[in-house]
Amino acid sequence: MPNLILSGPPGTGKTTSILALAHELLGPSYREAVLELNASDDRGLDVVRNKIKMFAQKKVTLQPGRHKIVILDEADSMTSGAQQALRRTMEIYSNTTRFALACNTSSKIIEPIQSRCAIVRFSRLSDEEILGRLMIVVAAEKVPYVPEGLEAIIFTADGDMRQAFEQSASYT
Repeated sequence: MPNLILSGPPGTGKTTSILALAHELLGPSYREAVLELNASDDRGLDVVRNKIKMFAQKKVTLQPGRHKIVILDEADSMTSGAQQALRRTMEIYSNTTRFALACNTSSKIIEPIQSRCAIVRFSRLSDEEILGRLMIVVAAEKVPYVPEGLEAIIFTADGDMRQAFEQSASYT
C-alpha cells in the first residue's frame, strides 16, 4: 500500500474505505498496527511529534510486505507546522509505516505530502447508490417506510451517505 490521500465531500466513504483496507491488509494485527486520529481534534505539532512519531517508532511484527498504518481523518485541518513535521515523519519511517490522510480538500495538504501520496478522489454519491444502501438497511432492520420518505431523505442528503443515515434514524 502506498501513502494515500483520500479526498472528497463528507459522507462519501473515505474513512470507511481506508478502515476496510487496513482490516483487509492487516487482519488480526489491525489493533496494534493501526493508529487512527481525527486531525481536526489532534491537529498540532505536538500530536505529530508525540503520538504519530511514537507509533511509527513502535515495533510491531507483521506479515512480510505489510506496514503499520496511520489514518488521519480530516487531515486538511492540520496546521502547516504539523504537516511539515508529518512530512518528515513520513520520510523517516517509510520502511515501516504508511499514512492515509482523509480530507475534504486535497489542496489544503502541503505539496511535499501530496507528492509522497497516491491521491484518490471521491465524489458525491448518486441518488441510486444512497437508495440502494438505505434499502439494504431497511430490509435488515425490518423498518417500515414509505417511498416518499426515502425520496425526501435522499434529496436532503445531497450525496452524503452519513447524512442520509442520520436523517433516516431521526424518522424512526
